[in-house]
Amino acid sequence: MTGFLIGIDYDDPIVKYRGDRILYTLKKISGKDSNIDPDFLVDTYYVHYLPLPILKSKSEISQVDAIKYALLDMTLSSDLVLKNRNYSIANSAVSMALSVSYIQNLIEELERIRRTSQSAEEREAAEQILNGLMKGSQGKEGGEQKEQQGQTTDATKKLLKQVHEKALSKAAEDANAVRSMQRIVGGNGAGTGSVLNFEGDVHEVLRLARNTEIKKILEFLSGIPKLGSLTKKKTTRYSKGELYGYEEGSDLERIVPSELAMPEDLFYVRLAESQLLLYQKQIKESLGPIYLLLDKSGSMDGEKILWAKAVALALYSRARRENRDFYLRFFDNIPYPLIKVIKNAKSKDVIKMIEYIGKIRGGGGTDISRSVISACEDIKEGHVKGVSEVIILTDGEDKIAETTVRRSLKDANATLISVMIRGDNADLRRISDTYLVVYKLDQNDLLKVVEA
Repeated sequence: MTGFLIGIDYDDPIVKYRGDRILYTLKKISGKDSNIDPDFLVDTYYVHYLPLPILKSKSEISQVDAIKYALLDMTLSSDLVLKNRNYSIANSAVSMALSVSYIQNLIEELERIRRTSQSAEEREAAEQILNGLMKGSQGKEGGEQKEQQGQTTDATKKLLKQVHEKALSKAAEDANAVRSMQRIVGGNGAGTGSVLNFEGDVHEVLRLARNTEIKKILEFLSGIPKLGSLTKKKTTRYSKGELYGYEEGSDLERIVPSELAMPEDLFYVRLAESQLLLYQKQIKESLGPIYLLLDKSGSMDGEKILWAKAVALALYSRARRENRDFYLRFFDNIPYPLIKVIKNAKSKDVIKMIEYIGKIRGGGGTDISRSVISACEDIKEGHVKGVSEVIILTDGEDKIAETTVRRSLKDANATLISVMIRGDNADLRRISDTYLVVYKLDQNDLLKVVEA
């Protein structure tokens, strides 16, 4: 077999890499080697990646390849694939996720049927399909056996369609999670700086996407169209910056050329009276890192902490789009280790952070004072650089050591932004520079916090 798609050079190193990458990822996920035909793996990738994949004529396909050809033909004609194509075209990470998840679920379902089905005919059909997917399309030796293997019965065709649709549906769920993760970390949009591509870590991303906690957070965030465009800009006027308007003045470096055409006497009068037409110019200032303290105490367990985790990922999304470092520290009665994700972090670092967020569960007491003081110590001791604002997400069930916390914030030259989750704390309100209260814990509340 050399593959079934027209226009694909199956000897091209990049094309071969796709097949090898899918095999590698399948092994990392399942924990075992696979003998799936590598050209078939390449085809499963490119039916999603290419804008208009075209199958070879059925008359060109040998009987022993009928099963692989039938699966690709069903994939291309699937409404689900056509819908997914809106975001899988030229998106290597999503196309890889679709391919890997589809093959994994297809093989696992066939092996389950072969092992547990009470119907001998169904077990034989599953065996035939599995053999038809293997490298060389033969699970047994001998030309006659190979030819018999290629001849599909009605039972085989029925089972083929059944397992194909089930595997494709699960693959679409996984790919949606990968796409959401890309969107959250700013990896698939224009103007986001460096593009974060998960293709090399698809096995880790798929594992995360199947985590129940992470899946809930991603589903919640995927329903916020505005999230992908949230940015905050800080500018300052500068004579050699970018043009953004006009004004009157006497700065000759910014003079509009048409002003030079007026009579000399009039020009000097306007210069003396600061009435020359000038360009307004500005430059963008870099924003400092985002430092987030997130309460994981027992009173936060359940909906509160799930919403707070979604806020954490949304804030990271904004930090990445604004080219800012991101720092996160969970706390209950003690502060937990500081998580650092720098502005140009690799995908592995981002995945590690998301995995850590998914693992955290609510429990323990609450010590808000200690957590804020620990953030201030991080700033003063240089563990974090450039931080001027500390954000805390909590339900506020604690007594604050006001004097000590005020002193720590002053020594660190930091301001405090408090977000109260269905709670209120008079002490925290007094020492906070910004104090927000949220009750609904819906997407609007999340946007209110992220935009603040």
